[in-house]
Amino acid sequence: MVNWKDSEDLLRCNESFFHQPRYDHVLVMDEGGFFFAKLLSLFKFQTDSQSHSLALVQVYSKPSGSVRRKDRELSLYRVRVRSNPYAIIALGSIVRGALLVEDTNFQGDYFVVDTVDGDMFLRMPTLFP
Repeated sequence: MVNWKDSEDLLRCNESFFHQPRYDHVLVMDEGGFFFAKLLSLFKFQTDSQSHSLALVQVYSKPSGSVRRKDRELSLYRVRVRSNPYAIIALGSIVRGALLVEDTNFQGDYFVVDTVDGDMFLRMPTLFP
């Protein structure tokens, strides 16, 4: 439901969530723009007077080269695990959770499901112009 109010997105990264691994995907914003990532671990550390909440993520990027004709015809958005896939990000840079489905034909490729809600549906064309 769209109501112009902030809401919480409960994200999980747990190696044993009901005896199964569960690592949610997120949309992240940094100085270079937006990117998708998988949460692998969350941690917090304390300096003199400040507390910092960080996350270890596996980063995805748009595949380079020509877009597959079938993806374009079906309006599917594809992301791929980067060659240097790991990064540490601030938890505050996470915009929202995202639903990504692995492409079983191409290891390391995922499809972004943009029909989950109106926000993701409207956001995707601007992320993949």
